[in-house]
Amino acid sequence: MKNIVPFIIAIVGVIAAVILITGVMGDGDEGNSGPEKTGSDSGGSSSGMTADEIMEKVLSEIKVTEAQKIQSTVDYADNTALSLPNIETKYPLTVTGDGQVNIEIFATSEKAGKGNSGWINEIAEKFNKSGAKLSDGKSVSVSIRNIPSGASSDYISNNVYIPQGYSPSNSLFGELAVNQGAKLKTVSESLVKNSAGIAIDKSVEKSIEEKHGEVTFETIIDSVIDGELQMGYTYPYTSATGLNFLVNSLQYFDSSDIMSDSSVEKFRELQKGIPFVCYTTDQMVSAMQSGSLQAGVVEYQSFTNSSALKTSYDFIPFGYEHENPLYSVGELSEEQQEAIEMFADYASESDSQKLAAEYGFNQDIDYSFNTTDIDGSQLSDAQALWKKEKNSGTPTIALFIADVSGSMTGDPISRLKTSLLEASKKINSENYIGLISYSDDITINLPIAEFDLEQRSYFAGAVENLVPVGNTATYDALIQGVKMVREAKEQIPDANTMIFLLSDGQCNKGLEYSYAEQVVREYGIPIYTIGYNEDIDSLKDLSQVNEAVYINADTDDVVYELTALFNAQM
Repeated sequence: MKNIVPFIIAIVGVIAAVILITGVMGDGDEGNSGPEKTGSDSGGSSSGMTADEIMEKVLSEIKVTEAQKIQSTVDYADNTALSLPNIETKYPLTVTGDGQVNIEIFATSEKAGKGNSGWINEIAEKFNKSGAKLSDGKSVSVSIRNIPSGASSDYISNNVYIPQGYSPSNSLFGELAVNQGAKLKTVSESLVKNSAGIAIDKSVEKSIEEKHGEVTFETIIDSVIDGELQMGYTYPYTSATGLNFLVNSLQYFDSSDIMSDSSVEKFRELQKGIPFVCYTTDQMVSAMQSGSLQAGVVEYQSFTNSSALKTSYDFIPFGYEHENPLYSVGELSEEQQEAIEMFADYASESDSQKLAAEYGFNQDIDYSFNTTDIDGSQLSDAQALWKKEKNSGTPTIALFIADVSGSMTGDPISRLKTSLLEASKKINSENYIGLISYSDDITINLPIAEFDLEQRSYFAGAVENLVPVGNTATYDALIQGVKMVREAKEQIPDANTMIFLLSDGQCNKGLEYSYAEQVVREYGIPIYTIGYNEDIDSLKDLSQVNEAVYINADTDDVVYELTALFNAQM
């Protein structure tokens, strides 16, 4: 009996150790259905452990090796035309015309989307059913393609896809497209009227009014610079509202020269008060509703159709009117020109405009819109200035975490490499970049360092030499990534931080989701997630913890999406 007691004690000790380990680690089996998730309101610890304790335990048990750095050629070529996704799969037609003469029109989402954002779709359907005929007796119709202002300009300017008509949200993007080589001719100066504005929390608005006497675009900008307001705006390379905000800010700083030294300096001050520029409107609205932002840019048509925004926010109009012009594109035939003019006339009829008002357009906004002349070259310069100065001299520490498990073999790993190499061209040199990869274990392919020419060369070599094999220990790798970013942040305290996690499937080894989420939430590092081959709920959830975004990197659009994301954030 005495000999049995020590044996029993040893067995109990082993069982206790196994319970403790499995409480933090997943089962590691290939057939694991995925990580266990905590509830969306899990702000506290679900494990009884702190984030530091979770990290310490995980890092003590995972295998991390450092790869030899390999240099490769740095390619600076602009491959925008090649990176544009297949337009039929990315931006399918919302209305398809079948007339003998059919006009395809690129139109923006607030008028070519669904529900309250479908005005031009309904008008096009009615026009197509009206039996309209050209002067020579041929039947005429229109097709509508829902596509953002900036993406439209990219397709047209790079001669990748040329429609017969283009209707951006405002004429600013028309000017930009012309500056980039597009041949546009105004058919209608305005299909419907809309307004850009700032949705501002009503309680914050009251404090601004008490200090400045009134709440205007200018006093809001001053409040951001003074640190009294945290607001966001959308990516000015694709968003008409974001570009409008950028241009009007620069004009406010120096009305005679938006690129003057004083204007640039004030812009840097403004950017210090902008927590982040939002990649999408959805990201911005989500950040506003979570309390991370107290204000954000939005069009009035979207604002008035959102009960959530109207309840808690007021709308402060600014800038150039969003007049939704209609342009013809390229050299149209006489029949095509007659057809597009017929549609513009139809859209301007009283019944069509009455319907527009029901959709939230043509509202009586008590505001004198900006009418200052501005050409495409000035707009292009403003975008370039934004790209250079958007972080107001503050670098970004960004770590890429690449899934190289066996399931990434073939097309997924090929697309991951291409997307990283192409998109990394948009990363400014003053930022700090690193790369790790993972399958069963973790490899530090490139330690975090300033993204100068040498680091770019090592980054290219590291990406090119990624080889897929093994299981998917996603959250182990994420913990290692958080450790590296925090260590870099200690060396550069003022830097912004972010992680990009690229994967094609659910985690099936190592740490469970709930613990990784706790660490990410407590340390506050935004995790931008990119899912290859499928929508992955856990990656979507992870990106929402700290107001980042998830990208479904399908075959066609991953390079274009990542390029835009890196350009927006770094």
